[in-house]
Amino acid sequence: MPTRNPGPIEQRQRRDKLRLALLVLGGLVSATAACSPPEHVPVRAVVLISCDTLRADRLGMYGYERDTSPNLDAFAKHGVRFERAYATAPHTNPALSSLLTSRLPDEIGVAGGNRTLMPASIETLPEWLGEAGIESAAIVSNWALRRAGAHQGDVGVSQGFAHFDDDMGSEAGLRAGHFERLADATTDAAIRWLDANAAGEERFFLWVHYQDPHGPYTPPASQLGRYESTPQPGLLPRLGTTQEGFGQIPHYQILEGRREPGWYRDRYDEEIRFFDQEVGRLLRGLDERGVFADSLVIFTADHGESLGEHNYWFTHEANLYDEEVRVPLVVRAPEGVPLASASELVSHLDVAPTVLHALGLPARPARGSSLLTGDLPDDRIVPHSLHPEDSPLRWFAITDARYRLVLPRSGPQLFDYRNDPEELRDLAADEPDRVESMIDRYRAFAAKIPAPPRVEVVELDVDDDTRAALEALGYLPPDEDDEAANDTGDPRP
Repeated sequence: MPTRNPGPIEQRQRRDKLRLALLVLGGLVSATAACSPPEHVPVRAVVLISCDTLRADRLGMYGYERDTSPNLDAFAKHGVRFERAYATAPHTNPALSSLLTSRLPDEIGVAGGNRTLMPASIETLPEWLGEAGIESAAIVSNWALRRAGAHQGDVGVSQGFAHFDDDMGSEAGLRAGHFERLADATTDAAIRWLDANAAGEERFFLWVHYQDPHGPYTPPASQLGRYESTPQPGLLPRLGTTQEGFGQIPHYQILEGRREPGWYRDRYDEEIRFFDQEVGRLLRGLDERGVFADSLVIFTADHGESLGEHNYWFTHEANLYDEEVRVPLVVRAPEGVPLASASELVSHLDVAPTVLHALGLPARPARGSSLLTGDLPDDRIVPHSLHPEDSPLRWFAITDARYRLVLPRSGPQLFDYRNDPEELRDLAADEPDRVESMIDRYRAFAAKIPAPPRVEVVELDVDDDTRAALEALGYLPPDEDDEAANDTGDPRP
C-alpha cells in the first residue's frame, strides 16, 4: 500500500513531536553494556594514529583520484578499511574524548566543544590501561588538546597518560603565526618516545595525533603547488569577518584574499599529502623497531570538513552532515586476530573496546563494541551531536546502515545515504514513519542502562596565548557578538 503524505496539520504535529524528542534526547544518554569479546592471544601493543580535520573521501583508499595518500593507501592493504566510520561530533575535543571513553559528548561534559574538558570523574581508556599496568603515551599537536593547568587537576584527554607530549613551543615545529605542531615534528616526537620506551616485551598504548590538514590550509613549500584545479565558473563565497562558514569563508581560513573554492581545496589536499608523508615515516619507524608486526595499529581522523557542501565553506563545528562526521578508519591486526567486516557501520565509540580487547583486558561499560570480531550487533546506529542540549544552536543526528537523520532546530531531515550520499534530497516529509522509527531506535539504544549522573562541565582556562591559539584555529571568534549574530543554525543551502 503506498505511503499517504500527511497534511499540513499532521506535518506540524509530527514536527513538534520531533522537536520535543530532540530536546530530551540528551537526557536519555547512557552507556550500553559491552559484549564479552571472544578469546584470542593479546597483541603486544596498540598504536592509535589520528589526524585532524581529514575527510575520508580525500584519500586514495576511499576512491579519491588524486595521489594524496600513498602511504596510508599501502597501510590499508594490510588491514580492514571500514567504508562507513563516524565520529560522534564535528570538533576535536568532543570527538576524541568520545574515542577515549566510548561515551557520547553529552555524557562526559564536552558537548560545549573545544572550550570544555572532561572532568576527572570520567574514566578513560588510559586510566583503565594504567590499572592493568600497561603504560600509555600521547603525542598531540592541536592546541585544543593541551593538558589543562595544574590548578584544574587531571581533566581532559590527558587523563591517565603516563607520558603526554603537548609541546607546541618549538619554533621549528610551528607554522608561523599559528598554534600547532606540524606533521614532521609530530613524527619526530613519536619516534623519540618509541626509541626510549618500545624496546623489550612490555605492552603499551601509543596515541599520535597529527594536526595537518586543519586550516588555515598552508602546506609546506615541498608540497605547495602540487595540485592545481581548473578554475570553475560560478558564484564565489564571500570573505567572512567571523569564524562561521555558512555562506562565507571563515575569517581564520582566508589566505591571500582568495575566494576560489578550487584553490583552497588544492591547498587542503597538499596538506593531506604532507601528513601522509610523515605518517608513512612513523609507520616505517614502527616496523624498523619491531613494533608493527605484533601490534594493533588503528588509523582514523577526529572529524571531517565542509568544503562547500550545503553552502558551508572550509569549516567544521558547523553541522552534522556526512562530510563533517564521516571519518576514515583502518584497523590492522597481527595475523590470526579476527576483524569486523569492512562493510559494517562503525564508530569512534568502538575504539576503546577494541583496544581493551586487543590487550586482553576485561570489557568496560561502553557505547561501542570491539572490532576484533566478525559479529557486530545487528541494526547498529551511531549518534552525533553539536552544541549542548540546552543551546538554541543544538543539532542531533542518527546514522544507520542506510539512512541518516539530521535534526537541527529547524526540523528533521532524512537522507538515503545509499542513493543520495551527498544528502541533497530530504525525505523527512515523505517518510515520517522512518524518522520516528530512527528516533525510537536511539531511545532503545540509550535506555539499555539507566542514564549516568550528569557531570560538572569543566571550562577551558583561556589565557592570552590560548585565546590567540583558539582564534587562529577558528575555535574562538574574533568578535563573539558577531558570531552570535551570524550563527543561526540554519542548514538550508
